[in-house]
Amino acid sequence: MKKYINKLNALTLIELITVIAIIGILATISAGFIKIYQPNIQLIGANRTLKANIEHARSQTVAQQQTFGIHFSISQDTYELRKLGATIETYSLPQSITFSSIGPFTDDFVSFNKAGAASESGSIVLQNIRGDTKTVTINPSGYVQSN
Repeated sequence: MKKYINKLNALTLIELITVIAIIGILATISAGFIKIYQPNIQLIGANRTLKANIEHARSQTVAQQQTFGIHFSISQDTYELRKLGATIETYSLPQSITFSSIGPFTDDFVSFNKAGAASESGSIVLQNIRGDTKTVTINPSGYVQSN
């Protein structure tokens, strides 16, 4: 019996279908993992955004030599960037993320002086629907860190 030898070194239709099937199976499995980790991914993203906005308020205070701050609204899961008491921009947390605790800031507001130091030190704890938390901490020097 004579064996067929592929002289062109090309893919056969069976090989191509097999590769496509393997890619489809891997895509299905990875989609399931992404769905499982999505609440944690959203929590990490909200944490980074909050930290960046607090750092932005601090840097604007130093750059413009005017008081900027962040006001937190626990009931609405929003926070506002404020300049001299006037709201510049309002940010909302993603639907599955809430404020777990904020404080101990007076009136849920933290501002920065012209040297970049915070009016009060404290922390903001974000929580997702699975109960995982991330914390943003504001030190008295104005340094903002998150875990």
